[in-house]
Amino acid sequence: MSTRRAAFTLVELLVVIGIIAVVMAIILPAIQKVREAANRMTCGNHLRQIATAAHHYAADHGRLPPGYLGPSLAKNTDFPGHWYEGQWIGHFPLLLAYLEEDKIFRQIDVDWNLRSVTKLPWFWKPGPVSHRENYLAGMVPLKVFRCPSASNYDPEFGKPGPGNGGTILGLHVFNSKELGPFTSGWLDDYIRSSAYRFLARTHYMGVAGCGTGTHPFFSRFAGVYTNRSRVTLGQVTARDGTSNTLLYGEAAGSHAWGSGPETTDIAWMAGGGLGTYLGLQRASTGSLIGFTSWHSAGVQFAFADVSVRLVRYGNTPWNGGTTPPNKPDWLLLQQMAGWKDGAVSDYSRLTN
Repeated sequence: MSTRRAAFTLVELLVVIGIIAVVMAIILPAIQKVREAANRMTCGNHLRQIATAAHHYAADHGRLPPGYLGPSLAKNTDFPGHWYEGQWIGHFPLLLAYLEEDKIFRQIDVDWNLRSVTKLPWFWKPGPVSHRENYLAGMVPLKVFRCPSASNYDPEFGKPGPGNGGTILGLHVFNSKELGPFTSGWLDDYIRSSAYRFLARTHYMGVAGCGTGTHPFFSRFAGVYTNRSRVTLGQVTARDGTSNTLLYGEAAGSHAWGSGPETTDIAWMAGGGLGTYLGLQRASTGSLIGFTSWHSAGVQFAFADVSVRLVRYGNTPWNGGTTPPNKPDWLLLQQMAGWKDGAVSDYSRLTN
């Protein structure tokens, strides 16, 4: 008797491989779509948690937290003089107790008095030297401040000077007749603080709109979270309404002020107010100092009533300047960001 070993012929093997390739081509996009839908839902839940924490803070303190503790109000538009004073810390640390992270908040050594304007920002001690306790607190990664769709990378370090990356330690959004809406900030290149590499990042920021300042047009669109702000939910309700006003949004870009992609992030310790004047952009190419997202359809925002909605990119991007762009979508976004501009328009063109 003879035995014969069963085996695939080359043609049969190629057919099987072809069938598998076709099935994978059909299944993979569906899997990616499901994963992105789950990520978007998680991202929206994070925004809702942060907005809810802000509401709890307001219930305890009679107002929403200050956007951030930047320079004194007297030096609000004094560029670059405003760099030489202020705590430069965002309000996200103030929300930690409402996000079940009270232990981290107790580590942070900062003067939170709105009327106090310190000479040293939160990341320095007299000298100035790195503030060890604050850096160690700020190095703790917190899932609630991270979008699962966002790119994961380490920022650049050891490259001081313009056009290089690092971690943003504090941001200030203001407007003036000379500059229009403008954002300045501190960037850590980790040369002085290499032992504390890297600070944990945030992909969410409070909405500052066009900031506060002296420009006759842009100053109309101040967001809830500006420098040393004292906004109450009652004020928002009485003016533009909580369901029409942006409170928090995604900021998942990875470059700023001329640096390359995936070079720069924002420390959650600096989580405060961010300008909307640059419009909404895709995070793969958008600037870190504007609202950006990895979601394909637009940027997710928590409104002041804690509802979370996606705001489409639309024709909102702008490069800045002293003259506002002639873009209806851009203007609509600023009206959504401003809490007391008095314009309650039909936002359905941009929102889902």
